[in-house]
Amino acid sequence: MPETLDALFIPFYANEDRWHNDTDLDYERPSMARTRGIHAALSDELFMKDEVDLVIDGKLYDFSRFLSWVKTGSTREHERYDPFNLTLLAGSYYLDVLSRHGFKVRVANSVNRERLSALGCEYKPRFILLSTTLLFDAAERETIPLAIAQIRKEWPDALIVLGGLMLVSYEKNLPRPIFLSQLQSYGADLYVVSPRGEVPLLEILRRSSLQALITDPSIPRTYIRCGRSVIPPPDAPEPPFQTDEPFIHWSRLPQTDHLYHTVHIRTARSCAFKCAFCEYPVNQGPLTLTPVEVVDRELQELRKLGSVRSLIFTDDTFNVPLGRFKQLLKVLAKFDFEWYSFFRPQYADEETARLMKESHCRAVFAGLESADNRILKNMNKVAQVQQYKRGIDHLRKYGIEVHANFIVGYPGETEDSAWKIVSFLDEMQLPFCTVCTWVYIPSTPVGARAVEFGIEGMGMDWKHNTMDSRTAQVLARKVAEEQRYAVHNAVRGEAWTEFLLYANGFSVDDVRLGVSAFNRFLGKDVSASAIRAAPEFAALHEILSRKSPPLPRA
Repeated sequence: MPETLDALFIPFYANEDRWHNDTDLDYERPSMARTRGIHAALSDELFMKDEVDLVIDGKLYDFSRFLSWVKTGSTREHERYDPFNLTLLAGSYYLDVLSRHGFKVRVANSVNRERLSALGCEYKPRFILLSTTLLFDAAERETIPLAIAQIRKEWPDALIVLGGLMLVSYEKNLPRPIFLSQLQSYGADLYVVSPRGEVPLLEILRRSSLQALITDPSIPRTYIRCGRSVIPPPDAPEPPFQTDEPFIHWSRLPQTDHLYHTVHIRTARSCAFKCAFCEYPVNQGPLTLTPVEVVDRELQELRKLGSVRSLIFTDDTFNVPLGRFKQLLKVLAKFDFEWYSFFRPQYADEETARLMKESHCRAVFAGLESADNRILKNMNKVAQVQQYKRGIDHLRKYGIEVHANFIVGYPGETEDSAWKIVSFLDEMQLPFCTVCTWVYIPSTPVGARAVEFGIEGMGMDWKHNTMDSRTAQVLARKVAEEQRYAVHNAVRGEAWTEFLLYANGFSVDDVRLGVSAFNRFLGKDVSASAIRAAPEFAALHEILSRKSPPLPRA
């Protein structure tokens, strides 16, 4: 008999129907996401961050499926290489919080349609909690309705709660009627539009039915389905979530079968900076730092498990403030965890880099965004190019790998300023980079300067005084192709994919070979025989035959 639960939490749902080469099962309906993916992958001019699919004999392969195909001749082992099968933070966090409040909760770390039947045999939940925070393809209109329809088919009596930062962004940026229509189109029962969400979720789980929720629609930041309409929440601020122990009690979780040997963890919420293009601090609210001694206690909890080897810190600015960061490094040095993080290299001095090495840091993701000081000033990055170079030199001295991210097309950008990215990368010789085009989100700080910069449009379709989105897309492709050393990594998960492979024994050169082989065939529909004849294929096949990341446990 399935285990009766108050809630099943799903932090990531993959649209398996995007891929028509995983199994011989029939698909429920044609996938527009699949069609758009093929068209994007075959584009020979425009470049966008989500152009991440290779086409082999007319079929889509993302990077994880490509590695599985190189190793085995099929996609059956793609989950070994999928960065979203790492232990995601939200699942473990809410498993801990909701369980400590007396609710019986389980987490399914990464779910797709093919996994639902097994989960249906295992669990019978009152509520399904689905997060949108990591659904990077959710802007494709079918993604969320398809996920919810598949979930509802497995648990027709459960109430589906949709939450996550994507909803927070949409509420801020879409006109009210369009936002409400969007919620209705998704097909969930409740929508928690909160960057934190603990208080609304606890209140939801205390209700026995959708009718009880409709009768008393007082839960903060929660929209409720009522027939074909959506009842908005009361116009009142969300009360703060109070807890005496603000960390995950890893060794006391009621479930551990979702844990990979590498887990996501955080020491802060929101961000210390207000970069003009970024909506993260806008949506998350004030910066909240976990005391260093509490981080120490959480690491002790992780060590008790005996199964976790590596940590990925999801803090948006892990190394700021610098004094606290150095204290954290001394705490990390007491443990054997290898770790990875987001990082601002302008704050890296030699002592910091040495402490990072001594505390087992392997690699970082650096959001540099531009190699032009004027554009950095427009972005409110509080950094200059020479500071970037100095900080990266310190990291490289101690063997810490750097993945650099750049944005092309921000207001003020010209062709000359964008080409500085090429000279920067050629000079610094970093192992990986990502060059993406600017996405205009009106709720970000730059929205207040829209008239000054002449910004029109939204999202990936915009223009301003010095550039338009189409020009930026073409230019971003040229910049990515012209730099001569860094491997351009725009695969799903980007640096998280690198971290996953590092944590499973792959060297930097191994990962560079894998991404380079994938990139070689982007932009055209190639044959399997052509790929097998490529010089990289045999070397990559040999590496993958020797090194095999484990399959996810749940």
